[in-house]
Amino acid sequence: MILKITERLSYINHLIKLKQTGSPKEFASKLGISERCWYKLRDELINDLELPIAYCNYRKTYYYSVDGSLEIGFKPLSSEKTEKITGGFSPLYFQTARWVQ
Repeated sequence: MILKITERLSYINHLIKLKQTGSPKEFASKLGISERCWYKLRDELINDLELPIAYCNYRKTYYYSVDGSLEIGFKPLSSEKTEKITGGFSPLYFQTARWVQ
């Protein structure tokens, strides 16, 4: 299931970047879903993933309103970033814990 979701997101990203989605009905057809399902998915991509998806009525295509890229995968932290990780404790927690005791 996760592979299917990843493939669908990659395909959506590809078509949007090329500005070859077509109308909402055509795009839904390309994705193999209903138009209503596309609108729901589009809203989730915009609201949950904060993708800057917009629609051009003149060209009849979706596009990204901001330059960028959608990346799906795992990216390890650099050693510089991992040195800054303190183990997840908050100094306020320990100050508060001492103060309560």
